[in-house]
Amino acid sequence: MIEPADTIGRVEQPEVSAGLEQWHEAKPRLTVLAYNMLGVWAQAEDVVAAVGEQVFKLEPQQSARVQNWPAFLTTLTTRRSIDVLRSAQHQRTEYVGSWLPEPIDQQMLPEDAAVTDSMLRLGVLMLLEQLSAQSRAAYVLHHALGYSATDIAPVLETTPAAVRQSLSRAAKKLGQAKATHHEVSAVSSILSEIVQAIQRADIDRVLKLLAQDAVLYSDGGGKVRAALNPVFGAQKIARFMIGVERKNPGRQIFTGEVNGEPALRFAMEGREDVLVIDVVSGSIQRMMQVSNPEKLGRIGASWNELTT
Repeated sequence: MIEPADTIGRVEQPEVSAGLEQWHEAKPRLTVLAYNMLGVWAQAEDVVAAVGEQVFKLEPQQSARVQNWPAFLTTLTTRRSIDVLRSAQHQRTEYVGSWLPEPIDQQMLPEDAAVTDSMLRLGVLMLLEQLSAQSRAAYVLHHALGYSATDIAPVLETTPAAVRQSLSRAAKKLGQAKATHHEVSAVSSILSEIVQAIQRADIDRVLKLLAQDAVLYSDGGGKVRAALNPVFGAQKIARFMIGVERKNPGRQIFTGEVNGEPALRFAMEGREDVLVIDVVSGSIQRMMQVSNPEKLGRIGASWNELTT
């Protein structure tokens, strides 16, 4: 794709050139914002590219009237993300099995992207799917970027009172969207423990690591075999995971990070799975296993084999 900065054959006005420079500088931040809205990196990149086209097409007098380029670009990105999400949400109702966000290699997420790290966790992105596109935008702008209701209102073309009401409803609906923070080393240790327990078919140990009302979500997207429905409860999850291990002896297991959190990668001929967990009060509350190969293209190569 030719980026809008490719302006061969066109004489740019200084205001337009300045706008494109601002857009180019903000691309990492805007891409992470759009990904936080959409949960799919390629869609986020497309949104930001389209924003660049919008900037490129601005008339010089329009560019000259922009007083705050970062805020202007955030507004354009948010509004376009809302449009894309509305279409995507309809398509996801027809998805085969559980739809989970695309895991992203930590090194792809810029440190200066401004988005709060906890908002990029897969568990949070999955919960955000419960919100309408407009409510999700308000929630992301508030919790990820620290925008106030007054800041958010003009972005969404509504009133601060309406934004506050939307944020309140979203908070009640999502509950523990931002689960208790745990040190990376603690979560990594729990992942290693559950792998050992599963490999040894130690169901009692698995049960001790799981919350009684834990849930396992598996996303194969109809591309590979996976549980079509969520698996509810520690007992069912333990039996399910031990059964999978028995059917797939010799799988290679690697540790790494995606979306700022520890993860496991299971590898065998013709298949890969990435597993992340949400830990609440020391127990695994939610397990998310992404197996759809179309969602595993950006998990990176920084994985270390786990020896048990």
